Amino acid sequence: MIMSVYERTREIGVLKAVGWRGRRILGMILGESIVLTIMAAIVGTIIGVVGVEVLLSYSATFGTMIKPVFSLDLFLRAFGIAFLVGIIGGIYPAYRASRLAPTEALRYE
Repeated sequence: MIMSVYERTREIGVLKAVGWRGRRILGMILGESIVLTIMAAIVGTIIGVVGVEVLLSYSATFGTMIKPVFSLDLFLRAFGIAFLVGIIGGIYPAYRASRLAPTEALRYE
């Protein structure tokens, strides 16, 4: 997210220059962070479940040592942790973008 803010500094400067408030920019960056987090959590869950099933189906050794347990509680906790990490990872870039002065942002390159 920090790279996204660095790359879009001029765009954020234009938004601030046309009247967007810091709170609105903060919400925009945090919203992007949340969307990316949810997409990554869904893709990661699918890859994890498929990976475990493939590993267990091709190897009889792993099937006797470990038993996968997929429960709704496990998925909800994993999504909660992913959501929390996404919010934490988006706070600093969003705060930095909301405090950016329009003149400095437009001059940035």
